[in-house]
Amino acid sequence: MTIREKIEEKLQNIVFIELKKEYQLKDLSLPVGTSLPIKLEYLLDELKEEKTIDNIEALDIIDSIIYLLGIDKDFKYKKKYIEILLEMKLDLKGYVMYKAYENENKNIIDSLIYLKSYQNILVEDEDILFKEGNILEAYYNEGFEDRDEEENKKFLEEIIRKYNDVLNINDMYDLAYYRLAYVNLNLKKFIKSKLYFEKFINYTKNEELKEDARSKLEILKNYASFDAARAYISKGDFTKAKIEIDKIDDNFQKDTTFYYIKGLCEYNLGQLEEAEESINKSIETQINEENINLLAMIYLNKEEYNSAIEVYKQGVEKLENSFVLNYNLGLILLDLSEKEEAIKYLNRAYEIEPRIELKEFIKNIK
Repeated sequence: MTIREKIEEKLQNIVFIELKKEYQLKDLSLPVGTSLPIKLEYLLDELKEEKTIDNIEALDIIDSIIYLLGIDKDFKYKKKYIEILLEMKLDLKGYVMYKAYENENKNIIDSLIYLKSYQNILVEDEDILFKEGNILEAYYNEGFEDRDEEENKKFLEEIIRKYNDVLNINDMYDLAYYRLAYVNLNLKKFIKSKLYFEKFINYTKNEELKEDARSKLEILKNYASFDAARAYISKGDFTKAKIEIDKIDDNFQKDTTFYYIKGLCEYNLGQLEEAEESINKSIETQINEENINLLAMIYLNKEEYNSAIEVYKQGVEKLENSFVLNYNLGLILLDLSEKEEAIKYLNRAYEIEPRIELKEFIKNIK
């Protein structure tokens, strides 16, 4: 069930009283026929004490109106209910914030309802929106194990939108940057996380949180550089990608992917010796299609054909169901006039992925 559905379900907790006679709500007189909402829990409490409907506490009615408008912003008596609230001269922002905090550890959905009521009654407010983001984070953490990875990702993206709504109202709201930094960190969007921590440091006066942000930035700088390198590679800018790779220090976990990215940059920049060293380190950690293929390409560029063949054979031995490695090995052997052995690997590639054009190609070289 979505949050919206859970909120709408709360309508079941509200009943309506149609006044049979004029009702005095503090200094406000409500005429006969006025329909007032009352939360079922308040009504039951009053009846237990054997009070009449006429003796229901004014605050219970006010609270029920606020609660109702937090669920349904277009309720048919909304205009009349807002008139009642304004006449009561209630500090609506203070009240809904109090109710949100009161319910935060008991009923998260109720907390959201009270916060939404302010926006549905008046206008969007930066503090209300920020608190709503906090509540959504709590809800996310509470149900994390019950959702799959994709659902959790979408949930975090909704939280991000909420904090961005805060910044659309006030772009100096420091805590919104702080929370956005952490949410993006959870999403492994390291560049964005780094930028938000930096903005937070620029705006905040909270020295304790500022120190926490600085410590996170020390960790994030490596991840941000690695993400930047991958982004530059996707654009074909290997010079800038290599600059970012070179910024990464020894505190970063330099795994198979790191050495492959580094080797890919070096290969495309013509630094073949460096690329060979990096890709060998990648293969030492874990063999995959990408690093085997790139190492073979490095040897081919150095005209070390036997070494390229040995690398491909090492690859197909470990990854025997790789179409790419079997196919490329077959082509190299064919170029070196090793037709019989070439056909063996091309046939294997065809078994893995039976492509019509490959079948015709094998037929024509026999």
